[in-house]
Amino acid sequence: MRGKNTITGANKFFFAFTIIFLFFQFLLTITVGVLSVIIGVEFATDFIDRNIYSILLINQFVIILIPVLVYTLVKKLDIKEVFRLNKLDFAPAVIIILMAVPAYFVAVMLNTIVVYILQFIGNVPAQSIPVPQNLSELVVGILIVGVTPSICEEMMHRGIMLSAYERRGSKKAIVITAIFFGIFHFDITNLLGATFLGLLIGYYVIKTNSIFAGALAHFLNNTINEILQYLLRNSPRPLEDIIRVPVEELFGALLYGIMSLIILGLLLAVFNRVTRGKYNLKPPISTVRKDFVSIVSHWPVAVIITVYILLAAMFISSIAA
Repeated sequence: MRGKNTITGANKFFFAFTIIFLFFQFLLTITVGVLSVIIGVEFATDFIDRNIYSILLINQFVIILIPVLVYTLVKKLDIKEVFRLNKLDFAPAVIIILMAVPAYFVAVMLNTIVVYILQFIGNVPAQSIPVPQNLSELVVGILIVGVTPSICEEMMHRGIMLSAYERRGSKKAIVITAIFFGIFHFDITNLLGATFLGLLIGYYVIKTNSIFAGALAHFLNNTINEILQYLLRNSPRPLEDIIRVPVEELFGALLYGIMSLIILGLLLAVFNRVTRGKYNLKPPISTVRKDFVSIVSHWPVAVIITVYILLAAMFISSIAA
């Protein structure tokens, strides 16, 4: 007998992931602190940089994928139904590929706005993802940063979370799980961009009824970033530990972002046409207000939101210090 992927179960699952993820981050922080005291700060930082890919793989396979598989087995879920293991047709796949670049620049615009505002509070630390210096490093980067999240994170967000929340309606499920996807990164500088991409990817998956649409879009977004990092590796702008966004860069991000939004809107119209009739959207079962109260008042979600707000406040306090 197949089990049901309930909203309550999905919320508890996401709560469990949050605890495991934050505990792992705590262990990393303790490790860096101990190494800094014993050997020196420079060595501790270098240790993390040299092992960043290993850390990312642990995040993806141990902290995300294994809990997803355990939850699926324990709940006896219908794998094909929950994870939408359905064929992705050629036409929507092509359009998703065409939308990848404009979608990327819209997300960059949103994140740039956040960083631009935060830099008036203090120095915003840069992400520690290594910049590929040659083709072999680029291939490794694409495999780890592009391929693994497109499998592990999609099974979590557009698999378990999306299928559970679709009980409240397909459109609401897209919005709710997009917010979860933004929170999932636990990075305020990537909140808006990740949430936007979560909306877009969730929409792709619902309209095509295939998780492969989400995997493709996720892979393309991360791979575009890796390729751009590689192409700009010899940029005259120095690589620093601090992100600085001059006003001209903000205007550039806004210009590219707005242009990309227009292109994205046109391509989405074509996407809607080629996916028409592919999947019947589930209607909402209650009002937005009732949904909001029901979701936020559930203890796992309430705790996750509280923790996220506290971590964001700590981050802002740390850069302001």
